[in-house]
Amino acid sequence: MSALPRPMLAVPTAALPDDAGEWAYEMKWDGYRAIVEVADGRLRIASRRGNDVTKDYPELAGLVDASPVADVVLDGELVVLDDDGRPSFAAIQRHRTPAVLMCFDVLRLEGDDVIAFPWHERRRILEALGLAGAHWTTPPIVNDTATDAVAAAAALGLEGIVAKRRDAPYRPGARSSAWRKHKLVQRQELVVGGWLPGVGRLAGTVGSLLLGVHDEPGGQLRYAGRVGSGLNDAGRDALAARLARRETSPFVDAPRIAEAVWVEPDVVAEVKFTEWTHDGVLRQPVFLGLRIDKAPTDVVRET
Repeated sequence: MSALPRPMLAVPTAALPDDAGEWAYEMKWDGYRAIVEVADGRLRIASRRGNDVTKDYPELAGLVDASPVADVVLDGELVVLDDDGRPSFAAIQRHRTPAVLMCFDVLRLEGDDVIAFPWHERRRILEALGLAGAHWTTPPIVNDTATDAVAAAAALGLEGIVAKRRDAPYRPGARSSAWRKHKLVQRQELVVGGWLPGVGRLAGTVGSLLLGVHDEPGGQLRYAGRVGSGLNDAGRDALAARLARRETSPFVDAPRIAEAVWVEPDVVAEVKFTEWTHDGVLRQPVFLGLRIDKAPTDVVRET
């Protein structure tokens, strides 16, 4: 069985292009990216890193019968919605509530690749599939201005907006300026390079995480600060068990912290924060969760 395509990625931007004739605006969903295949009467789901995660989402099994075509490959985001209908990153990590696949692209249809088609044509194909069920749907795009799109995302309490060029082909595995993401709240993925022991009742477990980002994908790992806010007791215990210790710091600019416990840089965390300092350190970070779908070597600072 051949590997599924890797997803196309968006570049971060502080300001979205504001031309609804050339760009379409989609809501940015807070979950796990997924490439989903229906073929030969079977379902296959691949994570952003290319791992087969089909067994983790049995709630999507009905998509095989629901699909109007026997062979299709979709791109989308797996999310878990809270009581107000908003995606919850904490909930998708626990996955105690069934996930919903937010479909936003189609890469293959009835055996034919359509990645070379412009976005607007792929979108027409996707909408014609009529995918709407308890655990899969095709969210509408915003056909107004970028300002209207951002306002709509803010009103719905969503993470942000992705702008996509209407004439752009799909580029598997590439981070392309034809897709641009704008976050309403500053968030950043970071590599965990160590931790500091807690004090008081937290003595002996993780008090805060020491975090870093790469200069470039696969490049040097630079220290970006520490985070303790947002960690709960269960999370601290899980992190202490998951992080593999090492003798030396993985950061090229290691801070001098005598009590630091250094770990192998193979776990990715996501935080929200107020701003970056001039020294490249996060201000007021809050831990949101781990990103099991992101490769540590791909983590760089978003602008």
